[in-house]
Amino acid sequence: MKKTIFTLFIALTTVASKAQEEPKKPEIGFNLNAKIGYAKLIQNDMVNLNGTINSGDMLFFYRLPSGTTFSTGVGLMDFNTNGVAGGEGYALEHTYLRIPLYINYSLSVLGEQLDNKLSTFGGIGVYANTLLKEEIQTLDETFKNKNQGWNSGLGFNLGVRFSVTKNLNFGIGFESQSDFSKMKKEGVERKLETINTANFTFEYKF
Repeated sequence: MKKTIFTLFIALTTVASKAQEEPKKPEIGFNLNAKIGYAKLIQNDMVNLNGTINSGDMLFFYRLPSGTTFSTGVGLMDFNTNGVAGGEGYALEHTYLRIPLYINYSLSVLGEQLDNKLSTFGGIGVYANTLLKEEIQTLDETFKNKNQGWNSGLGFNLGVRFSVTKNLNFGIGFESQSDFSKMKKEGVERKLETINTANFTFEYKF
């Protein structure tokens, strides 16, 4: 009888403690992403050019209790490379404006008992992309073009997120993107492929 009463007491205590737990609420915040890596420029009447990528995003996010996160914002990306045309070397720089939309899913690594200090995440995203400025520099002169058209692309990302404070997270990860349409303006068609970057993220929750 005593054993039965003790078991019943433990069960009721467990149920009561769970009932007192506050349900998880959606999270809102923003994150700043810094990215470095490589990409390939494909353009008609030119050989393919491999170059470096420097990029940054400012995104606002909405995270559901399940760990699914929706984020969007703006980003700037620089593509730099060197080439040769007509026996003359040149330096090429492209500056892009990007409007991304990501869907990510987070999974705790250490478990609830350690307050989710470490979690993994992965996701998929699409983006609209415009070439704000093109600069071609030779030994003799510099050519500049602006507003060279729009296109769109698709990307995937994977990473790890560390909880620094209650409202601040730091993350590192990898992202692969590729334009699936070409920019077309004044007979020039171009796109970026195999955009592979290492990402560093600071995330703040309101």
